[in-house]
Amino acid sequence: MSDTISVTFRDEGHLRAHLDDFLVPIEQALEWTRSRLAESPRRSGPEHFDFRAPGIVGYGGLKRILPWTHGDFWAKRKGRAIPSHLIVGRKRPTRWLCVWGHWKDGETFVLHTLYPGRTAPREIHDPELPLSELPVVLKFWTRHAIIVGKGE
Repeated sequence: MSDTISVTFRDEGHLRAHLDDFLVPIEQALEWTRSRLAESPRRSGPEHFDFRAPGIVGYGGLKRILPWTHGDFWAKRKGRAIPSHLIVGRKRPTRWLCVWGHWKDGETFVLHTLYPGRTAPREIHDPELPLSELPVVLKFWTRHAIIVGKGE
């Protein structure tokens, strides 16, 4: 197998929705992602993982929602058709990149999305959410919200 990994995009619009969170050029984040994928012994099926990049990649963050937490809400984010669990706050710089995608073949990776931050399960309203994942997704998203800045 070659260490040259080709990355194609399933939906560039979904990727563009995260561009404002990056501090490095998206090309740099994609290069780090290609390098990480080249190390993967598994070259088939879906992939959902995060990895620590060599430097700060951008801003991200989730906030744990406790019973006394106030201010969380559900709304559509930029470039999205489904609502997300959100809370206004300050995003934090991160070295973590989250990758969602699948292998088309042993050398081609189809990127669904790439964003600064740690992995999280699909969102509750995701139309591609398998019913088997619903219990985990409900538990996670009732206890976590995506941090957004004022006016986002």
